[in-house]
Amino acid sequence: MTAMPDAARIAYFDCFSGISGDMVLGALLDAGLAPDHLQRELERLPFQGWRLDIGRATRGGLAGTQVKVHIEDQEPT
Repeated sequence: MTAMPDAARIAYFDCFSGISGDMVLGALLDAGLAPDHLQRELERLPFQGWRLDIGRATRGGLAGTQVKVHIEDQEPT
């Protein structure tokens, strides 16, 4: 069997009961995405006033990377 090149790798999420954006980011980091690469790519989006907190968390006996996205307070419109 021949190994697939990196460009051909596929990630499949079997989200039978849903998944949140921070869970996707944590899963990608656990799968090997470098935190600084994630930060650089997100900075390319046309949004300002946010920051990421990345750490480890354990819930119900399961451990993983927890990503919290913090948004600066904004005036109500």
